[in-house]
Amino acid sequence: MKYFRILIVIISFTSLNSFGQLYELSNEGNEILIKGTSNLHDWQMNIIVSNCEAEFDKEGFKVKSIKRVNFSCEPSDIRSDYNLMDRKTYNALKGDVYQVIRFNLLSKTELISVNRQFKGSLRGSLYVAGINNEVEVPFTGILNGDNTIDVEGSFELRMSDFNITPPTAILGTLRTGDKISIFFSLKLVSKT
Repeated sequence: MKYFRILIVIISFTSLNSFGQLYELSNEGNEILIKGTSNLHDWQMNIIVSNCEAEFDKEGFKVKSIKRVNFSCEPSDIRSDYNLMDRKTYNALKGDVYQVIRFNLLSKTELISVNRQFKGSLRGSLYVAGINNEVEVPFTGILNGDNTIDVEGSFELRMSDFNITPPTAILGTLRTGDKISIFFSLKLVSKT
């Protein structure tokens, strides 16, 4: 009987300290950059509005795994300092037809976690311009004392993998490269 009581206490303690918690993007402190090249100069665009919801398994002050990630933005929310570039990007992404870009986690992601810091790689489905491709997204993160989570990372894509023709300008004399890099720094806050 004594051992049965001890087992109940251990199970109760574990269930209280290991649980999934939903997070969403904070209203501020987020940055998502898209960088690329052209035959004349490098370029950069920002995703100015996006949505993200993630479910983290935590044990005490450690993040053990990520169960779910759903990210989305609209092609019209990808902006630069130049209206022409914004229009060319929107057209290349076929924004009139495919009005959302989505990333969804395909399977639970186990993390390497030391104290409040963690790292891993998300394997997910990225939907752009009507095409779904599987991508790997390496990242690092930290669970802050106020229960917010900061996550950052970067990865590369090729436009041609999504049947996107790299945009051109000035009667074709400016040609963008096929490869782009995506850099992100996100602050997530608990939904509960």
